[in-house]
Amino acid sequence: MNYEIVEYNKHNFIYVKELKEMGLNHCFTTKDMDLGLKTTKNPAIVNSNLEKVYDFLGKRPAMLFNGYQVHGDNIKIINRIEEGLENDTGRYFDDTDGLMTKEKGIGLITRFADCTPIIIYDPINKVHANIHSGWRGTLKTIARKAIDMMIDNFSSIPIDLIAVLGPSISKEDFEVEEDVYLMFKERFSNISDFSAIKNKTKYLIDIKGINKQLLIDKGLKQENIVDINLSTYSTQFLHSYRRDKESYGLMGAITLI
Repeated sequence: MNYEIVEYNKHNFIYVKELKEMGLNHCFTTKDMDLGLKTTKNPAIVNSNLEKVYDFLGKRPAMLFNGYQVHGDNIKIINRIEEGLENDTGRYFDDTDGLMTKEKGIGLITRFADCTPIIIYDPINKVHANIHSGWRGTLKTIARKAIDMMIDNFSSIPIDLIAVLGPSISKEDFEVEEDVYLMFKERFSNISDFSAIKNKTKYLIDIKGINKQLLIDKGLKQENIVDINLSTYSTQFLHSYRRDKESYGLMGAITLI
């Protein structure tokens, strides 16, 4: 499976055609729209941009669920559209970096500007998970937790699952100091496979590569993992927190059945 970048109504969207054909409406937005309530400071702009997303998907959710992302590993399973708290774009959960549901009409969104967005889909049981994995979430192995929850709650079988790793900061662009590197070294015995020494004080870490390996270790087939291999930092048509600093915006990963 490969990803495509398509222009629709003067906006660019990234998606996997085969995944849509399997029943999951989804996309990753790009820099030509901002989906962040904090970054736009204008709910009307965010909702207008979301309507463009729904137009691209060809379907509007009965309710859109958000997580108040804190770079943790909490994942919420949504069974009813009345769950959570109201906000300007739908409903949300505090302290939540992952969302999961099998209910038709419930849309899920995670927002990102360097962190790794991960979409996981079970085409047999029609369950989708939408995960935000920053470097802290990666340390907490949120991707592995998502697979465990799909197995335990929906009887998912890992070899059936499809995963899409969205645009995120690349190993070449994600530099950290020794304190962060040592956290990864303590957590992952094979960190040398996903890191490099840049200079006397800086290291480079492949966050997406670690997440991909976590999925493979849980039993996903390598051919069922799609890597949208665009670095948010070095790809100018994507938002990047590290590159753009105070002027950064937020992209969205949206899923809906």
